[in-house]
Amino acid sequence: MHRRRFLKTTGQCALASTLAGAAGRMGVAGVGAANSGPAAGPQPGYALPDHLPKKLSIGMFIWNWVAMGTPGEPYHDLEKAVAGLPERGFNAVRVEAGLNWCFRMDGQPRGEMEFGPWIAGYRDNLTSVNARGGGRYDVLKRLTRLMELARRHGVYVILTSWEYQDSSWLVADPQIRAEVMAVPEEKRLMHMARQHDRLLRALKNKGLHRNIAFVEVHNEPDASLFPQGEKGKQLHQEAIAFLREAHPDVLVSGDYCSHNPAIVPDNVQVYDQHTYVAGLYWSALYGQTIWHKDFDPANPRKLSLLKRLLKDKIVPYAEFMKPAENVREFWRGIDWLYFNLDNERFDEWILEEYTRREAGMKQQAAGIFEADAREARRRKLPAVCDEGGYFYPPLGSKFELRPPGTSMFQLQVDLAIKHGYWGMMPTTYCGAEHPIWDNVEWLRAINGRFQLGKLA
Repeated sequence: MHRRRFLKTTGQCALASTLAGAAGRMGVAGVGAANSGPAAGPQPGYALPDHLPKKLSIGMFIWNWVAMGTPGEPYHDLEKAVAGLPERGFNAVRVEAGLNWCFRMDGQPRGEMEFGPWIAGYRDNLTSVNARGGGRYDVLKRLTRLMELARRHGVYVILTSWEYQDSSWLVADPQIRAEVMAVPEEKRLMHMARQHDRLLRALKNKGLHRNIAFVEVHNEPDASLFPQGEKGKQLHQEAIAFLREAHPDVLVSGDYCSHNPAIVPDNVQVYDQHTYVAGLYWSALYGQTIWHKDFDPANPRKLSLLKRLLKDKIVPYAEFMKPAENVREFWRGIDWLYFNLDNERFDEWILEEYTRREAGMKQQAAGIFEADAREARRRKLPAVCDEGGYFYPPLGSKFELRPPGTSMFQLQVDLAIKHGYWGMMPTTYCGAEHPIWDNVEWLRAINGRFQLGKLA
């Protein structure tokens, strides 16, 4: 994708800066009534298949259930990770389906493939992209194993993909990455739908499909390498129609982050929006450091905030950028910043900044949830937030692990309860690789509140 367009759409998603008033056309009949079974939860007007839970408390293994599977990494023991979900009150998990890792571009099973590090030699303090690399897996077999474990432990799986956003950069073989990126932009959504179809057929052959909560063609198409606007909506709608016709017994969603209902396909069966309240990161941190007009990579301490936050000894920007060319440009500066942060100084600063911004951030969150829930009701669809929180924290920061940082999570769960959401992920990230995973009782309590509809 063209860098300017990508940065623009990603910014709109993370900041949730616009809540478009134009509603999507309702050209496909029966969207809200397509599911069977009794109505679930307090939100009126939608129905769910009988076998799905009335509420989804959602964790996220993202791509790391594959990428972090070597000995000593959190997903080496995959059963331990899956069993850890219900221990923490989760009954659902969102994962990278690895569609082009399961199948070659011609649809044949791919077999074993190798995964590498995000940025070779630089893993410290990078959330969700700190895999060692070196793991080699048959992803279709591993995903089948994940689904078997989900069935055993009563967990429902949201199948999605980040391949045209971030996860492809963890694939070690450049030829596989090149094959994926060679699919023309206008054909990518249907290509992913066809790969989903192959995966669903394989899972159905083993009787594992009833533990699928729903399928997303791709994560955040409004911030990924696809056509945008009306053209993107049309292509996404065609991909969803293909999957719904092929698999009428599986819910198909389209998840977005820009909170613009006009671009959400008319035939989604779940209204799924990502609710980041990201001002602490986008404007306060990045805007005053790596994105500041006066940022000098050769002399970063010239900016006062970087002088305050950086470790005494840092990796020079130019040195870091050489291996960072492996990943897309958007993340390179952020990753350099996080690798060089002093986390104690960062936590002191972000607490000060949060105190100044708290009221406005919470007001913004309330507005986003209200608008998204209103659109879900209009479409007669269940509402889901399966990503949200602040945005992207440094791995070693403790701000989101304790009050007052956790107050935003409590508020967002309250808002999901108030507006009758079907599914909610309670924290910015939550999988076996994330620090908050160790806060078992807190996670069990906040997920329990959502399941019971109990406000804080």
